[in-house]
Amino acid sequence: MAKVDDKALVSLLHDGLNEGFDSLYWKYHQLIYMNVYKFVKNKEESQDILQDVFATLWESRQNISQEQSVSGWLFVISFNKSVNHVKKKIRHSAAQDKVISLYHANYDDKDDSLDEHYQILHSAIRELSPQKQKVFTLCKLEGKSYEEAARQLNISRHTVKEYLSLAMYAVKDAFKAAEPVFF
Repeated sequence: MAKVDDKALVSLLHDGLNEGFDSLYWKYHQLIYMNVYKFVKNKEESQDILQDVFATLWESRQNISQEQSVSGWLFVISFNKSVNHVKKKIRHSAAQDKVISLYHANYDDKDDSLDEHYQILHSAIRELSPQKQKVFTLCKLEGKSYEEAARQLNISRHTVKEYLSLAMYAVKDAFKAAEPVFF
C-alpha cells in the first residue's frame, strides 16, 4: 500500500476496514511499544499493553475524528495504560509488603519459621486462580469490603464472598500441610 496519510487511514478505520487498522498498526506499533516500554520496563508486559492499545483503537474507531491526530491519540492511550499498569503493580507490591509487615508484627523477628511461613503463604496465594488472588488481595490485604471488591472486579458480592472463602480454605490447607505431624 502506498504511503497514505493518517486522515485517510482513520477514514478506512471508521468504515471498519482492516486495511486502515493494519496500516495504522504497522505505522505506529514500534513507536508505541517504545513509549510503553519506557514506563513498564518489561518486554512481555509492554507487548500486552501494545496489543491492548490497538484493541482500544479498534473498539473506539467510531469515536476518533478524522481531524484528530491519531498518533497523539495512540500515545495518550498508551501513556494512560502504561501508568495504570505501573500503578497496579505498585499496589500489588504494596499489598505483598503489607502481608510481610503484618506477619513481622505478629511474630518475633528471631523466629526461624518466619521465612518458612511467609513462603507457605506466598506459595498458597500464587496457587490460587487469578480472580481468587485478586479477591484475597482486595479483601484480606487491602481491607476492602465485599461490595468494594465486587465493584472493582465487576463481579457479584456473592462471587466475592465465595472466592474469598475458597481462597481462605486453600491458605489454611497450605499451612496445615506444612505443619509437621508428631506421633
